[in-house]
Amino acid sequence: MDIQKEIENISSRIIAKYKPEKVILFGSAARGDAGPDSDLDFLIVKKDTPYHGADRIRELSRMIDRNVPVDFLVYRPEEWEQRLQMGDPFLKLILREGKVLYG
Repeated sequence: MDIQKEIENISSRIIAKYKPEKVILFGSAARGDAGPDSDLDFLIVKKDTPYHGADRIRELSRMIDRNVPVDFLVYRPEEWEQRLQMGDPFLKLILREGKVLYG
């Protein structure tokens, strides 16, 4: 499996179908140390989602066909900014190690 090709395919589908403001790849694939059992981790910032919490992830998961395991985190812009201002260590790690694919 070509992990880079999968990242490109999934991110282009996210952008086309979900219309986010931002897409960030994070985790082992972003660091370049993904193994054969690794999943792909995407953080998505989406302004117009009517859903909350896990419902956002389910909505996105239904829209995006994929051939590898994928985890999505979905935030509204104001949630993203608020958590960054609060100094959320997980989001700081994502910004430090992640790769912005869109936005």
